[in-house]
Formats: sequence, C-alpha cells, structure tokens
Amino acid sequence: MRESNKFFYGWWIVLVLMAVSGSAIALTITTFNIYLNAFTQNVGISATQFALCSTIINITVMLFSPKVGKILQQHTQKALLVFLTGFCLSYAAFSLASNVFTLYLVAGLFGFFSTGLTFIPPNILVNRWFVEKKGLAMSIALSGSALFGMLLSKYISYCIQYYSLAFAYQTVALIMFVGGTVLIGVFIKASPESIGLKALGADQAASEQQNSTQSTLALVNLEPKILKKKPFFWSMLAAQFLVGFVGGGIVLQLPVYLQNTFGMAQAATLLVITLAIMIFAKVLLGWLYDKLGLFVTTAIVAASVLLTCIPFIFTTSSSMWLLGLVGVMFWGIGNCIGTVTPAVVASKTYGLAHYGEVYGICLRFQTLGIATGVPVISMIVTASGSFTLVWIICAVLTIFLYGFYFYGLSGSQAYRSVIQAEQSIFSTDMSANLALASDIKS
Repeated sequence: MRESNKFFYGWWIVLVLMAVSGSAIALTITTFNIYLNAFTQNVGISATQFALCSTIINITVMLFSPKVGKILQQHTQKALLVFLTGFCLSYAAFSLASNVFTLYLVAGLFGFFSTGLTFIPPNILVNRWFVEKKGLAMSIALSGSALFGMLLSKYISYCIQYYSLAFAYQTVALIMFVGGTVLIGVFIKASPESIGLKALGADQAASEQQNSTQSTLALVNLEPKILKKKPFFWSMLAAQFLVGFVGGGIVLQLPVYLQNTFGMAQAATLLVITLAIMIFAKVLLGWLYDKLGLFVTTAIVAASVLLTCIPFIFTTSSSMWLLGLVGVMFWGIGNCIGTVTPAVVASKTYGLAHYGEVYGICLRFQTLGIATGVPVISMIVTASGSFTLVWIICAVLTIFLYGFYFYGLSGSQAYRSVIQAEQSIFSTDMSANLALASDIKS
C-alpha cells in the first residue's frame, strides 16, 4: 500500500489517542479534584485525606510505568483494551468508596490502570507511526488533555450539582468505556507494517542514512541496561524529575495562588485563558519541534515557564491583574513542559526497540518529581506565608531543567544512528517473541 496521495492512516491513530489518552489524562489530573468538596461531605473525610489520593496515584505510576511500558510495547491493542477496562471500572468504583481505606485502595488501582492509558500509549504509537512530523503528531495526541479537560470539568460539575457524585463517576466511566472500546478496537493498529504501510518519513530516513552520516532522524538505539550507564541518560532523567517538580507543582498550586491573589471570579477567568491558550500551544509546539529542533523549542518552553514565574514574583495585590494576565498567558505555553516537551524529546531521542520500557523509566522520574514537588511547594507556602519564594525557586529550577536537557541532548548525539530495520521491528509476531525471549535470558 502507498501512503502518498491519500490520508495517512497514522493520523487516525493520533486522533484516537487524542480522545482516549486525552480523556484519561484529564480525568487523572485536570478534573480529579472537582469531586473534593462533594466527596468529603458525603464520606465524612478531610480534604487532606482526599488529596492523598493524588499521591497514591503518582506513586503507583512511578512504581509500575517501566513494566507497563514493556507490556504495551509487546501487546499494544489488547493491552490498551485491558487498561481501558480497568481504568473505567476503578474510576466508577470511586463512587462506592465509603471510607478512607476503600478510597485509597481504589486510588491505587486507578493509578495502575491510568499508567497504561495516559502518557505511555501516545509515546509508543506515535513513535512507531511517524518518523517525520513526529512532534506535531505527538502534540496533537496530547492536546486532548486540555480540550477534554474543559469539556469533562463542565459535565462533572453539572452532574454533581444537579444529580449526584455517584452519577458523575459512573456516567463518565460508562461513556469513556463505550467510546474508548470502539475507537481502540476499530482504529488502533500496532504498527504501519501490520496493514502494509511504512511509518511516515521512513523512506526519508533510509535516504538520509545513505547520503549523510549526521542524520536529523537518527535515534539512540540502546537497551535500558546500557542506557543506565550513560551520563547523558541520567542528565535527561534529572530534567524529567525537574519537569515533574516544577511543572506538576505549578499546575496544582496555580489555582490556589490565583484565588488567594485575585479572588474566585478573576481567578476562574485567568484559568480559562490559560487553558484556551494551552490547546493551541500544544499543537504549535509540536510543529516547532519538527521545524526548529529539540534545543531551540525546549528553550522556548523553558523561557515561557520563566516568564510565568517572573511576573508572579512581583504580583503582590489583586490590583496588579495585568501582571497576572501576563503570567497565565505564558503559562499556557509553559504548561507544555510537563506534557509535550518530555514526550517529544523522548520520541526524538530513543529508538523503537525498547521504547516502551525506556519511556516508562522517564515517566517514573517525572512522576517522582510531581510527588516531591507538590508537597514541598505546599510546605514552602505554609512556612513563608506567600507564593513569592515558590516562584523564585521554580524560576531557578527551570534554568537547571534546561541545562540538564541541553547536556543530555548534546551527549546523546554520539549514540544516535538510523536503523532502517527499526521501522519493521514490530511487523511480525516473531519479532515480539524474539524480544521477549531476549528479555527472559537477560
């Protein structure tokens, strides 16, 4: 089959990931705390006890992401359906939790199944289906988190207000299960070779291998156990940790900061502005990653985080709303430091053969950063009585973050190569069986 003169099938994969993984990310992160007030009132627990669910979810993701990545690498479509089923059942089970013990048990299960439905599937599938336009494809797939976050937050709030908390949990789970099962079952194909295609740009990669020793499409094709011995890889992991620490910390604390500084009404308006910008920024940054490369575009994202923090440092009252507006507008771009940037950087750095496990390791460090950053930032605010010190620390750490990425990407150049056979590595079941046998021996 030819991929020219027709709509490339890989874009259908991207749209399905945008819907399925985007919704899963929105339910795990963006909309999770919408239930807080209703849940604490119904069950009779404190807000702090409910907030610990996010910590449990992050710890679970941190523990299981490499293993889940390996499972999705080998059995993509079947594994996606299993994780979707578990995700929806555990999400609905929140409505049945009647005490802290059952709440935390459900949160642990939800965290495990969310690992296989949120960030790992877009990374694995986009990396298989796209050699060129990989940044754009990845950013479109991840942009669903902002879009569906806005839609689901409205629906969940409406259900809680006019029906019940249980109705919100259960109907969201049902809708996602039915829609996700159809989309995954009909459209997801494990690899281009499985339907007689090549990854977009695969021929160009082969041509570059023949005509140039410095291919812009070259990837690091090393096993995880070898990668762990390379300084550049640890530098990249340090960047991933700071991505979680800074990005995750700001995401969860920004609503509190805006409410404390500008009041509920103005804070809500500012949050809508940053979410609207984020939808377009994610797609734009994916295009920029393809056009300008990893170094320049990552610098743009890091600069946007800095330009978020700096105005907030000098914002001391609600009358300084213009500085707040500047901050949230730049955060619409800077927010991508935790979604588009780590995904695109990883997909443009590591090869296909071990990608699921390698990205799982990267996600582990990012999740560790989130689990560390959120409580640390909260403690700093409590101890200092303001967010000023938080914004100063986040600005400094963002500079280190880019420094770690710069060193890691520079160091990775020595290990990059174009492997033509890589594009057909998943074309037969025999390939997967050989890889599994190799893993068992090692």
